[in-house]
Amino acid sequence: MQKINGLIAALESDDADTQQSAAIQIISIGEAAMPAMIDALAHPRQSVRYNAAWVLGEIGDERAVTPLIEALYNDEADAVQDWAAKALGEIGDERAVTPLIEALKHPRASTRRSAAAALGWIGDQRAVKPLMSRVNDDDALTCGNVAAALGLLGDQNALPAILHLRRHDDVWVRIRSVKALGQLRTPAATLDLMGALHDTNEWVRYNAVWSLGQIRDGSAFCALLELLRDSSANVRRMAVEVIGEWGDPRAASRLRQTLTYDADEIVRLMAHIALQKLGE
Repeated sequence: MQKINGLIAALESDDADTQQSAAIQIISIGEAAMPAMIDALAHPRQSVRYNAAWVLGEIGDERAVTPLIEALYNDEADAVQDWAAKALGEIGDERAVTPLIEALKHPRASTRRSAAAALGWIGDQRAVKPLMSRVNDDDALTCGNVAAALGLLGDQNALPAILHLRRHDDVWVRIRSVKALGQLRTPAATLDLMGALHDTNEWVRYNAVWSLGQIRDGSAFCALLELLRDSSANVRRMAVEVIGEWGDPRAASRLRQTLTYDADEIVRLMAHIALQKLGE
């Protein structure tokens, strides 16, 4: 107990590195630190409270759920509310679902985005419609977390909401949306994902290729072959990987060209592996 008290005192430091080091040491102690960390949620110093929330989420003990919900509802510090929401998501207890759904309407954007992420981690289907209601949130990071959460939940009823987010001006929202479409694994998303292959951002294109690989709709095959000429080596790598996994012999000629002429060594190596999968 003396060691834990000393580490809690270190959480009061003005130095972020000192706080983080102490928090990591408390996490390593595990369940024995639970009572002290729950008490620390009521500490007068904000840095102690939000680090306590982080630690409780990492330990993952369900005894922390009710105190963390109270912190989410009642703590006036945004950092504490945010870390309480994240911790509830990491613990994954269904008692947190309703409070987190309510937090999606919080006036502070950082709390809304943390709640959205947490609901995706918990995976309770009650969150689908409330998350869909936030697709027009004025905070781009919240929209991105909504897209990611809907992808994790995997409910195909969320398809229209994710397609809406896929057209967002913010690139991070588009990246998370195209990945979410792949997590739904519905051919109804194929046409939109083929459109995303032309996005100006390479990571949108990369994730669109990944998602098409998850869906495996043959209508996207020719579009994926064209990605072997993409300007981004990362996109070409993913295209080669997906094409190889599909195992369509029509890809052999283009893969041989990639193996011979692509400027990126990893792309060439992956083309070799893909050709082996085709029996060459």
